[in-house]
Amino acid sequence: MRNINLKDPSKRFRAEIVLPHRPNKPVKLAIVGPDDVLDKARNLGIQYLLNQEQLEALAKNPKDAKKFAKEVDYVLAVPQMMAQVGRFLGRYLGPLGKSPSVLPPNADLETMIERYSRTAKVRLRENPVVHTRVATRDMDDEAIADNIEVVLRDIENRLENGAQNVNHVHIKTTMGPAIEVGGTEA
Repeated sequence: MRNINLKDPSKRFRAEIVLPHRPNKPVKLAIVGPDDVLDKARNLGIQYLLNQEQLEALAKNPKDAKKFAKEVDYVLAVPQMMAQVGRFLGRYLGPLGKSPSVLPPNADLETMIERYSRTAKVRLRENPVVHTRVATRDMDDEAIADNIEVVLRDIENRLENGAQNVNHVHIKTTMGPAIEVGGTEA
C-alpha cells in the first residue's frame, strides 16, 4: 500500500469477502443460540455449539475461553444473544479480529456454512500490508486467480485512490517464497 495515511482511522478497514471458489480448508464455525438452533447446527456437523449456560461457563474459565477464541474462525450468534457474547467473550475474540456476526433468525444454516467457508478476512490497520488466505495448493489455477482478483478488486474499492494505492501484490504458499504478481520471486 502506498499514499495512505493509516494514522487516520477512517482509512483503515476490516472486511469479510465472499470468494467465488471455496478453499479446500475446513472452516471452524461456532454457533451461539438456543437449543433448537444448536440442534440444527449439530446435524450439519458444526462442532462448536454454545447455549446460554455453556457461554457463561466458558466465560468463567479464561484459559478455556482463550483456547476457544483461538480455535474458531467465525462466531455466529442469534440476535438476542449478541450482547452476552460480547460481554462474556469480547475480550478474547476482539483482539483476534473475530468479532461475532449475527445469525439471522430464519437463516438457512447450510447457506451460512457455505458462505463462511468461502469467506476471506481482510484487515488494514496500522501497517500498510494486507494478508489473507484465498486458496489452497490443490485448487485449480483458474479458481485461485478468480479468488485473488475478487479480493484485490474489493480492497481497491475500499481505498481512496483505488488501484493507485496498491504498491505491490505478492502471492505465496504458507512456507513457500513470495512471488510478486507481474514480477519475480521476492
